[in-house]
Amino acid sequence: MHNLGNNPALIKGLSRYWFRGVYVSLVLLVLPMMGYSQAADIGLWSGVGVEKKITKKWSANINVQSRFTDNISILKAYLGEVGLSYKLTKHWEVSGYYRYIARRKKNEDKTGYEYRSYNRFYADLAYDHKLWKLKFDYRLRYQNQFQDDESAAENSSSYIRNKFELSYPNKSRFTPYVSTDFFYEIGNGFDQMRNKAGVEIALNKHHKLEISGFTDYRLIGSQENRFLIGVGYKVKF
Repeated sequence: MHNLGNNPALIKGLSRYWFRGVYVSLVLLVLPMMGYSQAADIGLWSGVGVEKKITKKWSANINVQSRFTDNISILKAYLGEVGLSYKLTKHWEVSGYYRYIARRKKNEDKTGYEYRSYNRFYADLAYDHKLWKLKFDYRLRYQNQFQDDESAAENSSSYIRNKFELSYPNKSRFTPYVSTDFFYEIGNGFDQMRNKAGVEIALNKHHKLEISGFTDYRLIGSQENRFLIGVGYKVKF
């Protein structure tokens, strides 16, 4: 086994990779924040996810999340979801999820707020491929959402989403990435684009922390002057 104290070249090399990962990650996080430094509202999406490998191809996922708005002072929504993923080949994967959402809305008499229930079902087809030192990921998603009513569930929206992501895997614990997600509402066309920059931090073999900054750009209607911070913790075993 190498003695790090007697190998300054190895220490220098590891330090270079570590600082490079930190530097790139900070740049990717700061750039979108600079563009939205004058945002009227800053929100926070924080969550925890667990992925359990069932077989070589099958895995189960459970995720919970809280979403805050008004400069992280109001709980806008909270959600929980469960899903299954199946590895088709080395590069292709399919998955299906059910998500329960409680979203803060005005009550019927407009005198206060209540959390209304929504049920979302979505299916993903994902592809990944190595491009030189970068990793390219593409995700095609179909999602259908229902709003719970007193009498029955009402279909509120159906979307097809295309997400493109580039990440920089390296020998450090830090994997920076940028992504764009296009929202196409069936029957109405493209209405939203989500731009994100973030970094995934491998704490150890089974635990990861993800920090990101992103915004939703409205393609139809008025633009929201809002910047969102994402913090996620994931356990994989």
